[in-house]
Amino acid sequence: MYFDQHLCLFNVKALNKEEILTKMAQMLFANGIVKEDYLQGILQREQQYPTGLLVNATGFAIPHTDSSKVNQSQICFASLSEPIIFSGMTDQNEKIPVKFIFMLAMKQPHEQIENLQNLISLFQNEQEIKLLEQCNSVNEFIAILNNAGVK
Repeated sequence: MYFDQHLCLFNVKALNKEEILTKMAQMLFANGIVKEDYLQGILQREQQYPTGLLVNATGFAIPHTDSSKVNQSQICFASLSEPIIFSGMTDQNEKIPVKFIFMLAMKQPHEQIENLQNLISLFQNEQEIKLLEQCNSVNEFIAILNNAGVK
């Protein structure tokens, strides 16, 4: 399970994407999940290949970087009290107000594709997203993911 470390932040207030991405990457680093250069990799990749995604009028971001910067596969989650603007994954000029961030730290490159597919399925499930919007505990979060088939 990629959420076994329970690295979740709920209703976080951040000024911009760099602030929240830094906070999340530092959380992963403090738990030994990623290497020291992970944050730099996340920020650089987000500039070149943005990860904002609008699904059914809800903004998501799925920041990730090379598996060489990862010690152990894990996903860090953050819900935002106020949306933060990310550039669009398919159109960098599109500005997406993101409410949920799923930061991927995958040790094996193939895990990234599998997890992206599972997360996209979750994002398309409006009922689960309504629950996610109200979620403020790790137990609730894990139950939502398990119910949606995301491990």
